[in-house]
Amino acid sequence: MKKLLLILLTPLFFAFQCEPEPCMPIVSQKSKPQLITIENLQSTYQVGDILWLTSTLARSQNFENANEIVDLFSYNLDFAFGLNFYKSSIYNPEISLCLNSNTTEITQGNLNENLSCNLFVYEKIGNELKCRIGIKLLETGNYKLSIFNIANFRENGLNCEDKGLDIFTTFSNNNQQMIRFSVQ
Repeated sequence: MKKLLLILLTPLFFAFQCEPEPCMPIVSQKSKPQLITIENLQSTYQVGDILWLTSTLARSQNFENANEIVDLFSYNLDFAFGLNFYKSSIYNPEISLCLNSNTTEITQGNLNENLSCNLFVYEKIGNELKCRIGIKLLETGNYKLSIFNIANFRENGLNCEDKGLDIFTTFSNNNQQMIRFSVQ
């Protein structure tokens, strides 16, 4: 009798030990090339030059399906894009650089220094989202700049109830996610 009771209660005991499934926000992934432009793209800059990046997103966006129009303002979260900014040296081929208020000029949008390194937030202006940032080139060397996707974000992470959008994009200058340049 004890064995039968143990056999019957064991599955019930294990059923109550399971943790609930973790919830995840619903994030749609889309692709639209050439949404970020380097205004003054060159292979060589001078110390003191500013490398300007600009991006304007219309409120209504078409992606892969031309008949599908996505309203960016229907997302309650901010949009931002991230950069990987590297300087190379003979000792280390990729030294990661974090931009800050001393190394950037921002005319539209802002730099979020709290969440991660090099996260640039769009500003809502009329029916558009805009971001225009300048990277001050303060040292000689060889550099690499690559972009992350444009995506929704929240300072403390997305919640279960959040609806997000992640847009794979490229630089409009070369249709790539990376550029290399030198500063003399």
